Amino acid sequence: MHIVIDPQDPSPKFRQLMTQIQRQIVAGTLKPGDKLTSVRKLAAVLNINPMTISRCYQNMEELGWLERRRGVGMIVAREGLHARMEDRFGFIRPALRALLVDAREVGYSKSEVMALVMQYWDEE
Repeated sequence: MHIVIDPQDPSPKFRQLMTQIQRQIVAGTLKPGDKLTSVRKLAAVLNINPMTISRCYQNMEELGWLERRRGVGMIVAREGLHARMEDRFGFIRPALRALLVDAREVGYSKSEVMALVMQYWDEE
């Protein structure tokens, strides 16, 4: 699990953490049954309050992304995860909306935006 907390990001640290874990689950980097880094260890690595990690893990457990296993710790949920993963679009929706607003404001047509997306998709 690779997490980077951006001190310049105005969103709360627990939200940054939650989003990054969710993205790793959706991308398949973290798979159902995978064990997450312990609260204490992750707090030490990220140099943030352990309560922030605990709050994130608890929130994700309540939402069904994670499961608490006695003697093991937090793992990626094995059941019901598929439904949450289908909303992958939610991770890019704000950026896509911003792109479309900017493109319209400077006069790009739909076909021009699509061509640019395809061009840059192939470059990355």
